[in-house]
Amino acid sequence: MGITQIRKEVLSLPMARLGRPSNMPRFRWQQPMPDRPTPPNVGLTEEESANGFRWGEDSILPYQVSDDYDREVRPGKLDVVAIENGRLRAVVAPSLGGRLLELKDLETGRDLVFRNPVFQPANLAALNAWFSGGIEWNGLIPGHTPFTCAPVFAGVRDTPRGPVLRIYEFDRIVEATWQVDLFLPSDGACLYAHGRIVNPSAEAKLAYWWTNIAAPMGEGTRVLSPADYSVEHIWPGNNLGRCEFPRPDWDASYPDNWENATSVFFRAPHADRRFVMSVGRDGFGLGQTSTGEMVGRKFFYFGSAPGGQNWMDYLSRPGEGKYLEIQSGVAPTQNQRFVLGGGAELDWTEAFFPVRLEAGRAHDAEYGAAVAHAADFVDGAVPPTELAEIDAFLREQARLPLDGRVSEGEPWGQRQELLLGRPLAAGLDFAVTAPDDFWDELARGSTVSERSLRQVPEGIAVSQVWTDRIAGSAAAQGTSWLHELALGTALLDRGDRIAAYEHVERSLALRPSWPAYRLRALMAVDAGAASADYLRAWRTGEAPAELAVEIATHFMAAERPAELKAFVEALPAGIRDNERIILARAVVAADAGQFDELERLLLSRRFATIREGETLLSDLWGRLRRGRLEAELGRLATIDEIRQDLTTHPLPRALDLRMHQLED
Repeated sequence: MGITQIRKEVLSLPMARLGRPSNMPRFRWQQPMPDRPTPPNVGLTEEESANGFRWGEDSILPYQVSDDYDREVRPGKLDVVAIENGRLRAVVAPSLGGRLLELKDLETGRDLVFRNPVFQPANLAALNAWFSGGIEWNGLIPGHTPFTCAPVFAGVRDTPRGPVLRIYEFDRIVEATWQVDLFLPSDGACLYAHGRIVNPSAEAKLAYWWTNIAAPMGEGTRVLSPADYSVEHIWPGNNLGRCEFPRPDWDASYPDNWENATSVFFRAPHADRRFVMSVGRDGFGLGQTSTGEMVGRKFFYFGSAPGGQNWMDYLSRPGEGKYLEIQSGVAPTQNQRFVLGGGAELDWTEAFFPVRLEAGRAHDAEYGAAVAHAADFVDGAVPPTELAEIDAFLREQARLPLDGRVSEGEPWGQRQELLLGRPLAAGLDFAVTAPDDFWDELARGSTVSERSLRQVPEGIAVSQVWTDRIAGSAAAQGTSWLHELALGTALLDRGDRIAAYEHVERSLALRPSWPAYRLRALMAVDAGAASADYLRAWRTGEAPAELAVEIATHFMAAERPAELKAFVEALPAGIRDNERIILARAVVAADAGQFDELERLLLSRRFATIREGETLLSDLWGRLRRGRLEAELGRLATIDEIRQDLTTHPLPRALDLRMHQLED
């Protein structure tokens, strides 16, 4: 053992390019996960149903989508912070949401979490870009954290018991702060993470928190957690329902026994202690336990079918991407939020530690016996009294200021403090050097300079405290095209299309701009009017490339193939090479029966931004094979003939990113 040290390092890592977030607002109905009625829950308790929500129901604004990345992995450098005590080594990336990239057991040399050998974003998060590996801190809105590919604040607090690394940010949807204080005692083999959420508002909020731990996975890996039963997604229909666990017919605690992507929530409401661990055939692995505030435990696996296996390699390198997730949350399931009262704070402490079970007992055919053996190990590794004592210590430290900062986050926390006229949370410093733009000037007061009114500012603001300030500024100094545009965006986000349309019309009358034409296109009552405004927006010559993608998507959804063809063929070469435009060109080729061109486009690259569960690639491959088959037959093909052809010419592995075989 040694004295705990926290130091900045530079990690050499093959990395795909990650561009800046898009400055084009994406509204709720544009999100990749459609808002659909939630199927009935099957046999769930009141606790398991409380504060439930529908995926895709809520807006992601004011956050900006991050969809500018590729699959060209190049040698790269990443600024990280390492925590080490001679027994464990943890590596944190403040520029990537504070993700804990590595947790190594220095005694055995084993990686306790899945350490991705590359940085490769893919389209799996609410804001698009997401990457696999390590430990991700997911709050305060459902899904992967909006900071997963964004910088957060980080710094060190020196305490009498050793240094603490703090990562924190301000969530702009819940309008609350979150922080994680990482503490590695100098004499221990356990990393503690103290979470804290602060609601600075007098109004109660609904919040969300799950800690997602990517664990290495090999043949025979098992997940152990106390379970009287489980809650699972039941197919078809994706119902969330109560299931027997363990099952008499097959052992669901071995993730590789699941063909399709799956989520299993362990439920043991009366357990003395909650924990979850992933162990290999030899009984070695990673464990997690926590204080009582975290009641949820879960594992997620992409599934043993080709699509799921391909996803894991797609997020890493071929043959090196296999992992599973063990998770812990404040609510029993991930279809729930929890109430954070006005002015309230919520604290908890998690512990992550190496596991060394007796192999035979860890893989006992009697699941309850294996869990009992695991529980004994947890009690020895993290005694309840020790966890409670460290939790009390970290609760006190969490409210005290840092001694030094190593990373800056976004300026929105500082702006919120200026709007409210008070700090957001004790111990958290959100001061940054801000751009001094439209948003900064509004945050400081009501007057916006002529300089700031010349261009669209970086970022989006839609909450009530912001719209009140924007409206106050417009009344005090006279409205401008930018005031009207900002108000129109916020009102459209809230679903008030009539008022939003009026603001957009006033913005266009004061100064025509691509974002205002685009907003009017989104509100158009028919496809023709929308098409006309989209083209007006594009012809301003100031619109970003992502607008071209949205226009092409509009033409495809509206089934206007002639306009789609004309639009994509007229685009500049650089934009025509955008992968979403390539896919639009593939649709044009399919519509025209140009199957050689369709095949060339489909196989021209590894597509980076295909959404989890999206079937566009497999659909286009199906159109390609059906077109070729019918050209050969000289007639329409039967369903049986199409199925036989797809057996002979299966979907190439590079295009197979389906999550469920039911999508066949």
